[in-house]
Amino acid sequence: MHAGWIQARKIQRSLMERSDTAAEQKDYPKLAVIGVLHMAQFFPYAFTATALPFMFRKEGLPLEMFWLLALPNIPRWFKWLIALVVDNFGSVRFGYRKTWIVPCTIIGAMSYAVLAWIPPSLAAVYIIIAILVFKSFVMAAQDIAVDAYATESMTDTERPVGTSIINFLGALAGVMGAGTIALVETFGWSPTMFAAAALLLVAAIPAIIRSEPPPPLASQERQARGERPDLIKALKREDYSKYILPFGFMWGFGVVFMSSMTGPFFADKGLTLTQFGILAPISSIVGSGLAAVATPWLIERIGFRYTTLISVVALPIEGAMFCAFALFSLPVLPMLIAMVSLLGFATGLFNYTASISRYRWASKAQAGTDYSLQSSFMHFGAWASGSLSGVVAAQIGWVYFFPFASIIAAIAALFYFVKFDRIEALVLERERIELSA
Repeated sequence: MHAGWIQARKIQRSLMERSDTAAEQKDYPKLAVIGVLHMAQFFPYAFTATALPFMFRKEGLPLEMFWLLALPNIPRWFKWLIALVVDNFGSVRFGYRKTWIVPCTIIGAMSYAVLAWIPPSLAAVYIIIAILVFKSFVMAAQDIAVDAYATESMTDTERPVGTSIINFLGALAGVMGAGTIALVETFGWSPTMFAAAALLLVAAIPAIIRSEPPPPLASQERQARGERPDLIKALKREDYSKYILPFGFMWGFGVVFMSSMTGPFFADKGLTLTQFGILAPISSIVGSGLAAVATPWLIERIGFRYTTLISVVALPIEGAMFCAFALFSLPVLPMLIAMVSLLGFATGLFNYTASISRYRWASKAQAGTDYSLQSSFMHFGAWASGSLSGVVAAQIGWVYFFPFASIIAAIAALFYFVKFDRIEALVLERERIELSA
């Protein structure tokens, strides 16, 4: 116990020294640029995951063919492979990450412009999916470059605020992507797709104008040694193989296990599409907004681990609340929105804290590869969870499902709480080796 305490104190001192040497003033324009670029990631994902299935179902697409709509998500599984290319090539003069961000965003916008001429229909489903798959591969490279840019450029002082901006704007973009259903109904398919294309281009403008800082020292040292990003090396590292990647899987699994069933649950409880259309975006924006403001403030005062502990306590309460909803009638909509938003805020503290650590734990010597590897494990956990949650809910019923789901989600949060100091120690040692090799 005493040895563990000494190790924790050493880590804290090291982190404080790192913070002291970092610039005290946060570069908010840079953080805003990174946040806006992440909006360009989340909008297309929400569009293909939420809006497109709804519209094609309205067009009469059989449920047996809905597997087609999952095809645009396949490139996300291969981000770790695409990242090896993104990390290897880039123009230092133009900007190592801008080399990918700018052209990929333009191609993504052009893809939406092409879609404007092909309204969704049963006859056009294969053409639309083919365009979206192509766009997804291109935007996967953009995602990797943006994530690497955020990993490399945010200092320890900036990371909590910067990640909160990223997550909140990402949640806002997700609501906008899902909300394209209403835009299509009001303005039509073509104007909505042109608006989506314009949104992507606007998101890239700040990145085009702003000068990109040089690659971090660890990346420069790697390139000077003639080394390329190494996926196998990352998988063999103790910090990744024993802790970070398993945590990513558990985190993705736990978050999606509960969230994927809230929509079907509220549908079974009799909420109309209009009521759910009000509940989902408002509770998401309010909960994310509160977490975005509170997380940096809490981390500064009580640290990463104890900020996560708040969510560990809140998760069983959330499970109990949904259990009560299953047993009794739902409260009136305004009260329901307030309850879901408040608990979404409390449990969201862990998601925001974990997101900050993801940027912190990725190696700056190969930021795109490291961060994408984390994302792949997280998305694999989310996919596995989404595949199982409906089966479990059908077997045990809503009354027992949500308490069980809250326990599943709490496992990842507890793992983070218990292993945080050990992971930080390994990351600091890895950074020392990367700079001294």
